[in-house]
Formats: sequence, structure tokens, C-alpha cells
Amino acid sequence: MTVTGIISALIVGLVIGALGRLVVPGKQSIPIWLTMVIGVVAALLGTVIARAIGVADTDGVDWTELLFQIVLAAIGVALVAGIVGYVVTLYFISQPSFAKAFDNWMISLLLWMSPWAGVVMADFFIARKSQIDVAELYREPDRSAYGDVNWGAIIAFVVGLVAGWSVENGLVPALQGPIATKLLAGADLSWLVGIVVAGALYLALGRRTEPARMAQAVRGGR
Repeated sequence: MTVTGIISALIVGLVIGALGRLVVPGKQSIPIWLTMVIGVVAALLGTVIARAIGVADTDGVDWTELLFQIVLAAIGVALVAGIVGYVVTLYFISQPSFAKAFDNWMISLLLWMSPWAGVVMADFFIARKSQIDVAELYREPDRSAYGDVNWGAIIAFVVGLVAGWSVENGLVPALQGPIATKLLAGADLSWLVGIVVAGALYLALGRRTEPARMAQAVRGGR
């Protein structure tokens, strides 16, 4: 399969998986990547079933095939969400201290949220002084004053993530950093370190503030 084919399959899988999640009532606590996997599998199985009964190739949109795919995706989402919830529940109730296990799990969520928040707050409140040109955010990257990918933000996020992990005392050994376990007697400072390191590094690398001359040139071309 070519790269284009793989990307197309992932996009189709994401769409089918998302439609399946919409069909299933309630909130399904499964990540986007798992939704995509379910969608890809459902799309393939739906096509196989549609071909088997001779309704895969019809004039216009193949609604029957699409219906099969969405139904299978909904079943897959419901099954996976139920299994994941059941396994997680069993894990928590099997722990000596449910409160401590749940607290460590919540701390683990902060590992990636903290550096992200640090970058966002440093950019919005310090670099841009709470001023954002919303229209520029929706222009084409090559014409927008904000440009395309902000690599400084991505680097700051990753470094903040690693720094936060080093002082984290999470749910599993993989989320228990060496500084927290060996030097801090199990204390968790991941949220604080993640925010400070990511935000400070983002500012040090140079903010992607809106250049005045570039912004004027862009607005002049509207």
C-alpha cells in the first residue's frame, strides 16, 4: 500500500469511527487513535459484507455499504469502551488503596496537560499580552502572520513533558520519574515543573508573535 493509500485509510477510519461514536449513546472514553483503528476495521469489514451480498457497487453513494460500516463501528466502539471501562475498574478495585490509585491516575493526566498549559499561557498572557488576531488564525499558513507549525512551542512542550516526568510519581513504574522517587521521597511536582519549564523555554526560544510589518502586508493584500 502506498503512503497516499495509508493516509486515505486512516482518514476513512477516523470518519467511520467518529460516526460510530455518534450513534452510540453516552460518552465513550476512548482515545482518537483507538477510534481510528475501530473505524478502519469497521470500514474493511463493512466492505467485505457489502461485497458478499452484492451491494458494494451501486449508482451514486454506496449507502448500504456505508450503513454496514457505521453499524460495525458503533458496535466496535461500544464493545471497546465497555471492555476498557471494565478493565480499568477491575484494576482500581484490586489496588490496596483505591484513593491513592485514583489520585495517581489523575496525576498522570497532568503530565501532558501541564506543559501544554505552560506554552499556551506563556504565549497568550506574556508573549501576546492577551491580544490575538482571530482572522489571521484562519488564513492560509503561507499568508497568515502566525505562519504554520510553531516548532518552538512543540520543542518547549516535549522538554516540559520530559521535565515533568522526571518529578512525577504516577500510577505505574513507567510514570514514576527518577527525581520524584529517589530525591523527593515520592512527592509529585510534575504539574508545576511541566508548566514552568515549558512556558519558560517557549519564551526563551522566541515567541511567534505577530510581526507588525508582516501583519500589515497580509492585511493590505486582503
